[in-house]
Amino acid sequence: MICVSVAHISSLAEAIDSGAGLIELRLDLIRESPSNLFPLVPKTLQTIVTCRPGVFSNSERLVLLKEGMKLGANYADIEIETKAEEMEELRKTASQAGTSLIVSYHNYIRTPDCEDMESLMIACYEKGGEIAKIATQVNGPEDVRNLLSLYNLPGKKVVLGMGPMGRITRVMGSYLGAEFTFGSTVKGDETAPGQLTVKQLNDIYKVIDES
Repeated sequence: MICVSVAHISSLAEAIDSGAGLIELRLDLIRESPSNLFPLVPKTLQTIVTCRPGVFSNSERLVLLKEGMKLGANYADIEIETKAEEMEELRKTASQAGTSLIVSYHNYIRTPDCEDMESLMIACYEKGGEIAKIATQVNGPEDVRNLLSLYNLPGKKVVLGMGPMGRITRVMGSYLGAEFTFGSTVKGDETAPGQLTVKQLNDIYKVIDES
């Protein structure tokens, strides 16, 4: 399944019409309250609410994420570095709202070795993640191999390589057991380096599946 990551409210309509079954609302980039966004999203589409650090204070982020859950988000993406008391607060809201938690680890500089990434993935589950998400910068072929090897581990997961060399992981994940992969509406509207557009992903899948 492809998840369209939305960074601007102007892209929301195009994301809805893209044919993807899942939409990620990047609240830190859109900078709109979930109460302004959810009425625009059809009930037939699943949603992820995400609010990365750096734009809002921690308390503001908690409010936005909890609001999104209460409004019906299917998933909430929470960073592995989240403080224990904040994670517990989010877990409680998620349980009450019926929202599944994605606990994620991001490394924008490098890809750790296999042993470290396996430990990180286990930590994602231990912190309450129904889905573990690992996204790291790919600097060489070994990084790709290390990332894809995580699909040998049990549990629901999404494993993504960032940067041009990481694009193959965004395609391969769908064939290795990833819950979903991320795409942008159009080129230039990516929310992560190396992200392909929904059209590019669908074109690649069509070639693979028809061969």
